[in-house]
Amino acid sequence: MLLAVLALALWSFAERPVEGQEEAARERIIAEAVVPPADLIGPWLRNEERSEDPNLKAESMWRKPEQIPAFVRELAESLNDRLDAVLIEVDGKTLLILNARGELSSFRLGSEQYSDRLGNEFHLLTTDATLWIETRISGWVWIETFSRQDDQLVRVTEIRSVGLPGLKFRTVYDPVGSEHPSAAPAGAGAEAVSQPILIVPPGRRRRELLSGRVEVRTLIADPAVSSVEFTVDGDRARVVRKPPFKARIELADPPREQTLEVRAYNAEGEYLGGDRIALNRIDAPFAVHIAGIRSEQANGGNAVRVEAGISVPRSASLDRVEFYRSDRLVVAVDDVGAEADIGSARLIPIDALIRDVRANDFVRVAAKLADGREREDAELLQGADYQGEIDVQLVQLQVLVTDREGNPVGGLEPDDFSVRENGQPREVENIHTAHDVPLVLGLAIDSSDSMLPIWRKLKHVVASFLDSSLASGDRAFLVDFDKTVRLLQPLTGDKALLSAGLALPTPLGGTALNDGMLFALLQYRREPGRRALVVITDGADLHSRSRPKQSADFAERLGVPIYFLELDNLITKVAVGGGITP
Repeated sequence: MLLAVLALALWSFAERPVEGQEEAARERIIAEAVVPPADLIGPWLRNEERSEDPNLKAESMWRKPEQIPAFVRELAESLNDRLDAVLIEVDGKTLLILNARGELSSFRLGSEQYSDRLGNEFHLLTTDATLWIETRISGWVWIETFSRQDDQLVRVTEIRSVGLPGLKFRTVYDPVGSEHPSAAPAGAGAEAVSQPILIVPPGRRRRELLSGRVEVRTLIADPAVSSVEFTVDGDRARVVRKPPFKARIELADPPREQTLEVRAYNAEGEYLGGDRIALNRIDAPFAVHIAGIRSEQANGGNAVRVEAGISVPRSASLDRVEFYRSDRLVVAVDDVGAEADIGSARLIPIDALIRDVRANDFVRVAAKLADGREREDAELLQGADYQGEIDVQLVQLQVLVTDREGNPVGGLEPDDFSVRENGQPREVENIHTAHDVPLVLGLAIDSSDSMLPIWRKLKHVVASFLDSSLASGDRAFLVDFDKTVRLLQPLTGDKALLSAGLALPTPLGGTALNDGMLFALLQYRREPGRRALVVITDGADLHSRSRPKQSADFAERLGVPIYFLELDNLITKVAVGGGITP
């Protein structure tokens, strides 16, 4: 029973000054208000190379290892586990110390010595550079000191009891994250971006245009936001001064393309940031159309010049166009000019010369976007002048195939599918699996203080997950959230940048789970294709400003599945959203 009490309650106390130094230390005490030095505050991870192992230190106290009492072994093992990380915080008049098992100890500040209702005695002393804590429980004395040595935290733990030799060992910690109050200045690399406000696009049915009075909701990522101004086409529509920062906005009727903007301000009226989206923007569908085929002479042989138009949506980038003679690839165009980049909706003309054609050939033009979507058009060559006549229109369909238990089914062939159009059967030419389309992967990482005990494992797991999950052409982005949310790394296929982004968060503060999910989902607004969001968290939502169901509703509208990863068991717990599987 004594060991259980010690293991659960007495894990974070400190070294008492040696006799002869104690009085000198007391003279430096600020007795009126015991406050730990500011440079001790923050999360820390154990430096294994510079720290003493409690198990080895305990073994060194006895000549023969078999003579070590069982409870001493258990105590040393328990301490070794708990000392892997430490978080030191001050909340008002309370000193909080969190250990690597997630157990929290609290100490009363403002008084040098006090007792709790169980009769346990606590003695806190501070100097300009050291925090000293002594705890006395049932004949046991636990003493710990915390001090700084260069950029590291040094913790000395001493345990005393009548009839047993004292156990004393040293633990050295490194600061966690580049945002740590004690971390060295970060070099030139990725920086977390915190956008204080984002617009949640108003819900609408497919191809529906918005008009009249429409409710606009926002996601507030910065608690300093005190008022939000809503404008439409540059004209002020509403100013909202209390959460939730939403407003009903009057849009044009009949509907037309309009620009909605929000601007966030703090209590002093200072501009914090904003967001804008285009409403009712008519976008061109992704399509390929063979506009004409004309005969030409090339080196004395028959040839045709194939002219095609590629209709590209404004949010997409054209990556490649391929010209085929029947089933043979003849010309592949990878550089289609600056107009292929993301911008306005446009029709891109392109042509190619196809040689050695015969009257019974057909030509096919296939286009591919950077996000993996593909479209194609084909025409049969007929007559000496090769007058074009549309013979076949190849259409790409996205389907999700599951068994009766809802599990994905693989290994399918074209003959496994039956496709009908207006009741007429259509032949299935080919099958592409989801893995043939590049993945847009989002990771939302909980960086609240409760994640500190598993922070080392979390970064390793996330880095390994990214390395194994992202194939060539795939891209990912990183978001972290505590009480606020931040974009650690915008969408990229560079694994080095993603790894650098993992070094930025510091596990501090509360948990805004729904805000973090919604913020991550908003990153997909301009990214069609195969998408998935993975959320890594250990706890419930405590500090979100968005509605609990808002993120799930938005995920369903986008067709983005959300997966929750539990690090304790490294398994997927639940998935919401739908339409596309990763």
